[in-house]
Amino acid sequence: MTEQLAVVARCLIGVVFVLSAAGKLRSRTAFAEFARSGRALTGALLGGRPIGRVAGLWVGAAVVTAEIAVVALLAVTATSRAGFALAIVLLLGFTAGLLAEMRRGTRTPCRCFGSSSTPIDRRHIVRNAALIALSAAGVAAGPIPLLHPAAAAAGAVLALVVARLDDLAELFAN
Repeated sequence: MTEQLAVVARCLIGVVFVLSAAGKLRSRTAFAEFARSGRALTGALLGGRPIGRVAGLWVGAAVVTAEIAVVALLAVTATSRAGFALAIVLLLGFTAGLLAEMRRGTRTPCRCFGSSSTPIDRRHIVRNAALIALSAAGVAAGPIPLLHPAAAAAGAVLALVVARLDDLAELFAN
């Protein structure tokens, strides 16, 4: 991976997780909706009905804390590999929950960025798979300083596209 691509990956993953955490924390209602959908996804992973409300809040808080940790780790060149690795762990967990919920045939909304009411579907799995691959490439690239402003900007713009994927899909579907 070239240095420029590594910078794109680092900024893209970092901004995706900033937007994800911010969307969930923008209001009490947004966090409660995320925790509610997270209860269903966690329950699906555990092979049954949703987990309890309090457990859902704890899981939600842990997820948001881990998302913020990804951002903090990616912000420092020396810890960027750990940030990518944590991103992979989170994305694998999210993807497993999405797949389990899809197998159950439910229409749980994807609250990945806090606000969407779009039910989960294959595009969320594909998005996560692409982010996992990009994070794996970031781990392999090693600690690359953010010395390429254009590449950093490209990563941030691509992160906005990722975060608004449901809206873009709806726009082009009509």
